[in-house]
This record gives sequence, structure tokens and C-alpha cells, in this order.
Amino acid sequence: MATRRVGVVRTALGMQAIGLAAYALALLALGRWPALAWTQLPYAIALSVLGVLGLAALYRAFALGPIAVVSPVVASYAALAVILIVLFLGERLSAGQAIAIAVTFVGVVVASTDVRAARETLGRPSEGVRLGLVATVIFAAWGVVFAAATRASDALSIIVVLRAVSVALLAAFVAARRLTLAPIAAPRALGLVAVVGVLDTGANVLLGLGIEAGFASFVMTGSGAYPIIPAVLAILVLRERLAPNQYLGVAVLVAGLIALGLQA
Repeated sequence: MATRRVGVVRTALGMQAIGLAAYALALLALGRWPALAWTQLPYAIALSVLGVLGLAALYRAFALGPIAVVSPVVASYAALAVILIVLFLGERLSAGQAIAIAVTFVGVVVASTDVRAARETLGRPSEGVRLGLVATVIFAAWGVVFAAATRASDALSIIVVLRAVSVALLAAFVAARRLTLAPIAAPRALGLVAVVGVLDTGANVLLGLGIEAGFASFVMTGSGAYPIIPAVLAILVLRERLAPNQYLGVAVLVAGLIALGLQA
């Protein structure tokens, strides 16, 4: 909704800046300001570039739609991230854990897919779906780099640095293109962007803390359920219809997460 009001670039800059400000204030208020180091900068730059590109592709894909098809396409990023984590970060999964993860991914895709819309769209993929595929690959790469960065450093500090770098990159792009930020100053647009920024930053914090506490592959599996939220909101707010198969998908998703939790 925010991208449709003010555009992808303005939304990305606004949500990154507001998210960083809110996060910094929260850390200071809690007395948890982390130690920052130059060794974190390469990770932050890589994560910022991937994050900005991924968010730009995602928001543009959602703006072009159909959301009911774009969401499950992007949901597959978590499956790709898990495969890359196992290959490059050395995590090993038992057969039961692998099955639980696979079941969870099936549930995510089915729950966030309107089979009727997918059947019509996949035969002639829209620009939104193609951009969704691009976002999928970028987010998978981001997840692997973030897991590596969290293991090499402190998650709280990595998020501070990567958010700061992201804001700098986006601000430089806006200045180079001479884009006006006036549209984002409208109260309704600013409110939407602020909510996105706070929630996105909070999700990154929880993701980092989760990776520090256990297997990155488990955490990525759980994070893969997030595309269900825009799919549900699209149904409730944008009046897209709920397909019968999506109820089944939610049940499968919950079963997969419970099975994974029991084996953690």
C-alpha cells in the first residue's frame, strides 16, 4: 500500500530511516547499545546492497501484483536459503528435521497461493511475478550472508551498521535522481512507511537473535512464513478472494512448524 502511494524508492528510504531511528532509540533506552567494529562493515555493505535490491524488487512486485501469486513465489526464498546454509555454512539436518522443513515450505506456498489465480498467471507470468522471482534469489543470498555475519559478530550491532549503510545508499540514490520526498510527508503515507520500517527492523532483530540461539536453517524456515501476512492482508484490505486451498495450506504450515519445534 505504501509503495502504491509514494513509490518504491521513497518507501524503502523512509522505512529504513525510521526503522534505524526507532531501533537506535530502543537500544539506548534499554542500555543495550552494542559495540561497533570496522570488521562489521563488509558484511553491512553486502547486506545493505542485497537488502535494498531485494526490497525494491519485492515492493515493486507487490505493487504490480497479483499479490496472491507474488507472495508464494517470494516465500520460496527461505527454502533456497536453507539449502545454501547447509551447503556453505556447514549446518547438518537430520532426516526428520529436513522433512519438517519441507512440510513447512509446502504449507507456506499452498497457504499463500490462490490456485485459481496462479493457474491463470503462471501461464503468462506478469512483471510482478518475474520481479518476485528476482526478490526470491536476492533474499536467499541475504539470509546466508546475514547468518554468516551474525555468527562472526553481534546481531544487534550488525543491524545498526547495515541499516545505517542502507540509509546512506538510498539517500545517495534519491539525491542523484533528484527525487522529492514531499509525497512521503503526507500523514497517511508517513504512517504506513513508519509501520513498515519498525516491523521490518524488529523482524531483523528477532531473526538475528534466533540465529544466535540456534540453527540458522530452523530460523529461516520460520521466517519463510511471513509472505502469508501480505496475502491475508490483500484478502482483508484489498478484497482479494481467499481460495479454499489456502485453509489447507495454513494447517500444513502449522503442522510443519510444530514438528520442527519438537525436533529442535
